[in-house]
Amino acid sequence: MGHITPTTLQTIDISLSGDNRSTKTPRPVHTYTTYDDIRGHVDISALTPTPFSRVEIFLLGTTRTAHTDHAAPVIAEPHVTHIFLRMAMPLPPSAYPPPSGSNDTYLLNPGSPLHIPFHFVVPARLLPHDCHHELSSPSVLEAHTQLPPSLGSFLLPRDDLAFELANISYSIYAKLLAPSPTSKSPKILSSAIRKFHVVPASEEAPPLLVLKESQYVLSKSKTMRKGLFRGKLGTLTLTTTQPRAFSLPPPRTCGPLTLSAPTDLTLTLRFDPTDPSCAPPRLGALSAWIRATTVHSISPASRIPDQELQGSPYDAHSRAFKTYVALMAHDGPAAAAPLWRVVPEPKYARRDSGYSSAGSLSPSPSPCSSPAPLAPSADPLVSVSAASACDDVDEVHYYTTTIALPLVLAPSRTWIPTFHSCFVSRFYTLLLELVVHPPGVTMPFMLSLEVPVQVIGRGREGREEAFIAGGRAGYVGMGKGGDMTGLEGVWDGYASGAGGSVDEDGVWGEQEMGPGDEVLPGYVAPDFARRRRRGR
Repeated sequence: MGHITPTTLQTIDISLSGDNRSTKTPRPVHTYTTYDDIRGHVDISALTPTPFSRVEIFLLGTTRTAHTDHAAPVIAEPHVTHIFLRMAMPLPPSAYPPPSGSNDTYLLNPGSPLHIPFHFVVPARLLPHDCHHELSSPSVLEAHTQLPPSLGSFLLPRDDLAFELANISYSIYAKLLAPSPTSKSPKILSSAIRKFHVVPASEEAPPLLVLKESQYVLSKSKTMRKGLFRGKLGTLTLTTTQPRAFSLPPPRTCGPLTLSAPTDLTLTLRFDPTDPSCAPPRLGALSAWIRATTVHSISPASRIPDQELQGSPYDAHSRAFKTYVALMAHDGPAAAAPLWRVVPEPKYARRDSGYSSAGSLSPSPSPCSSPAPLAPSADPLVSVSAASACDDVDEVHYYTTTIALPLVLAPSRTWIPTFHSCFVSRFYTLLLELVVHPPGVTMPFMLSLEVPVQVIGRGREGREEAFIAGGRAGYVGMGKGGDMTGLEGVWDGYASGAGGSVDEDGVWGEQEMGPGDEVLPGYVAPDFARRRRRGR
C-alpha cells in the first residue's frame, strides 16, 4: 500500500500485523472487534533528501451519507462526512532521526527509511460530546455513543445489504508533515490510508414495547368462513414474541467470516370454533424472511428509527433502504391432520351450603383436561406441544398448537450488528407467513407477522478484563530494538464540527493540532466503557 507523491517522491506504506509481505497476493482485509489490538508499522522512504517536521498516525472512524433525490436547481447532491472517531498515536522523539536544524526539523535520506510501529485498541464506546445534537430521549444518546460497525464497504467479500449512499469505514491514516513557509499550518508532504473492518461487541437490548400502532405485528387473527356467503367456522389467531438475538461470533482478524448462532422462534396458534363440531384448519406452507433496514440521513437523527409507529415517516432528511433475505421455507404435510391440543371449558360443581367458603367452587376433572403425551413429529420444524383426543366435543372451548421455528442467518450475506448512530441506523425485522387451509374451503388464506429481531456481535472472551487489568494509563517508552510495544492510541478529540476540510477519504488536511489537542501518554477506558454485562 505505498503512496508516492510525484513532487517529492516520498513513499508511505502501512502494514498491519498479519500481513504476508513475502507474497504478491492482495493483502487480507483485517477485521477487529471491541478491545482488539490493532498493531502494525508505517514505513516512510524518499528518493531525494527531504526535510520534515513530524509524522502523525491516526485511527479514524468516518461516516458518509448522501441523498440523490434532491430537487433542482441543486447541482451537487447533498452529503455529509462525519469523523466520529479520531485517535492519535503518540510518537516519542526517539522515533525520528537526529534533528538536522534548530527548529526540530528532520531529514529523510534515501536508503534510510523511517520504520515507526503503531498500536491502537478498538474502544468500547465513543465520547459523549461526539453526539451533541438535539435528542428526543437519553436512550438515543446511549445508542449514538456505541461504536458503529463497518458498513457499505467495498472491501467486504460478501453483500452486507447496504448501498452506496451510506458508508461507515475505519482506517489507519499516516501523514508526513513539513513546515510551511507561508502558513502556520504544516504542509502535508505525503499521506496514506489503510482501511479495515470493525465489528464491535454489543449487548442484547430489552425487547421492544410493541404498541397497537407500532409498525410491528406480533399477533394476527382471521375469521374463517365456510364460504363467501356462508356462516363462520371460527377465529384463528397466530401469536409470537420477540425472539432472542442472532449472535455473531468474534470475527477472525484475517480469514473468512464465521456463521451466526441460530435463534428459536415459537409460533402459537389458537382456534376458537363457533360451533363444537367445527374442526381446526390444516396448516400449509410456512416461510420466514428477514428484512434489513438501513436508515441514513444528512442531518443527525433525534430518534431511534426502529421504534417509529406505523405510517409515521422518517424526518425530512432521512431515507430508508430495505432488503429481504429468505431464512427458510417449510411446506407443511398436505394430507396429515394438524396436531391440535384441545382446551376444554372448565366445569364447576357447587358444594353443600355447609361448606360454603371463598373456595367453594372447585373444578371437577374433565375427560379432556389432561392432554395426551407429546405427539411425534416427522419434521422438527413443525412440532406441537401436545395433542389429545376428546370424545366430549360439546365441552370444547378452543384448540391450540405451537410451531417451533429454528432460524439461522443466511451464510451468503455479511451480517452487520444492529446499531443506531447519529447519521446511520441498521435494524432487522422477521417476516413470517403461514398458509392456512380451512376445512371444506378450496381457497386458503395467509397469516403474516412482522417481528423485531436483533443481531449482536460477541467480543473475544476475557479481552475486556485483560484491557482493564492491564492499566492502560502508563506511558511505555520505546523498547529494545526500537520497538514501541505498549504505546496506545489516545482520545485527542474529534474532528467533527472543527475547522478544516475533509477530503474524499474522510481525513483532515491543512489542520494543525490546537492547544486542546495535545496527545496524552496513554488512555484509560472511561467508566461508561466498563458496561455491566449480562449476568454480572
